[in-house]
Amino acid sequence: MLVRYATSPVGPYDEVMWVALGAPSPAGPRPQVTRIAVSTPQSVAWGRANWGIPKTLARFEWLGTSARGQVRIQEDGRLLAHVAFEGFGPALPVSTGPIPTPWRTLAQPRLDGESGWWLTRVGLRGRVQPARLTVLEGEALHPGLQTARPLLTVAVPTGHLHFPVPTPA
Repeated sequence: MLVRYATSPVGPYDEVMWVALGAPSPAGPRPQVTRIAVSTPQSVAWGRANWGIPKTLARFEWLGTSARGQVRIQEDGRLLAHVAFEGFGPALPVSTGPIPTPWRTLAQPRLDGESGWWLTRVGLRGRVQPARLTVLEGEALHPGLQTARPLLTVAVPTGHLHFPVPTPA
């Protein structure tokens, strides 16, 4: 997932992440963020402390527009990912409300020095449209990413992501 946050409690920032679906957790199989890089130190600190999300700091270089372009992401001076993207077609309304709760509840091991897990029921509402995503380089983000072929790729030109206070697992 590649996201540009225009606003957040820690200000605007960019992120790229890999989410493992059905990862084992004390609450049963749940999505888990296993790799994530963000563009600001504030987002690193906030994500690690509040939700157990293992954020690292990276530099994002964007070319093009929000509808069509490329981004190169570097972490510690090495290329983490380089992707090209393009949204096309009509944007339709979407909400995660109808999705079963376990499928949209992240389970993350705590990273604040305490033992246990955090469960966070994530929500999204906005508009989605068909998109193309071409991974030009991505092995450092996730092995096999460069050769993987997604079943579906969408762009979210406008949306609101809800990340509430987590509950202990």
